[in-house]
Amino acid sequence: MIKIITESKDQVSNEVIEYLLAAGVRFRRINSDIFSSFSETISNTKESECEVIWHRRAFKQLNPSEIQKYPFTYKILDEQDVVNKFIEKKNYFENNIYYGGYIEESQHNKLYDLYLAKKIGLIVPDTIITNKKSELKAFKKDYAKIITKPIKDLIRFRNKNYIYSSPGTFLIEQEHIDFLDENFAISIFQQYIEKEIEIRIFYFDGIFFSMAIFSQNDERTKIDFRNYNYAKQNRFIPFKLENTIQKKLKELLKHKKINTCSIDLILTPENEFVFLEINPQGQFGWVSKNCNYYIEKFIAEKLMINDEKIIKKRFK
Repeated sequence: MIKIITESKDQVSNEVIEYLLAAGVRFRRINSDIFSSFSETISNTKESECEVIWHRRAFKQLNPSEIQKYPFTYKILDEQDVVNKFIEKKNYFENNIYYGGYIEESQHNKLYDLYLAKKIGLIVPDTIITNKKSELKAFKKDYAKIITKPIKDLIRFRNKNYIYSSPGTFLIEQEHIDFLDENFAISIFQQYIEKEIEIRIFYFDGIFFSMAIFSQNDERTKIDFRNYNYAKQNRFIPFKLENTIQKKLKELLKHKKINTCSIDLILTPENEFVFLEINPQGQFGWVSKNCNYYIEKFIAEKLMINDEKIIKKRFK
């Protein structure tokens, strides 16, 4: 049985499922934003059947929505988190064919990714994590330009009639530093890397699907292509990733024990590849469509091939 854990509005999941439907294979879809009944047995006698699991987005919603209205919701969510992590660890231990994951996404640490990337020989932006103004001033003196961005995720919340959101990646000017107290909230700062192009990569089970993004042709997207200009889209084309970079990225993912993710790189005007970050459950539909990669078909075929292997093994 193929099992897909995703969200009800995730378009790439819909497209993968269309291929499964066309092939007439059995599958089960679990939408993380919708409550689903759940039971799991830990028994001395009962053995679980092997499955092919693609954990595309988020986690299983194991608590009815009515319960989440109460003041102690945070405690129930903590327990749900433990159950979701148990499910994933159990599947790995039992050698189920498991793509993606909740654990790596929930505890994702971009700082550790930078450290690992540097250790295996990838170039990374010089980075400082600090809450001291004096350290930031010293760091700024070393580089013509520096940037800051969220350590983990963008801040976004609603208050009455307004939605507040952090700006993502942006350049730090001297006036920003002057405004700070001697100690401030812990933050990340990096040297600004000049770009020839930005590269978005989707990785699945040993295969890299890479796309070049010509973000430098637009002032709005120069600092970060995610400052989207919907009126004037960046140009996107397929990109062939060098074998040496592929090997280093595979080594990095081996350390992290993940078999699918999205990766962001920069190619500098000096033709050097610079590692930026990994997104364990990153979007890839736009990479697939802009480059005619048909990644959704590739994933569906991988799931079906592995499901067939399990079926044959079961009836040997």
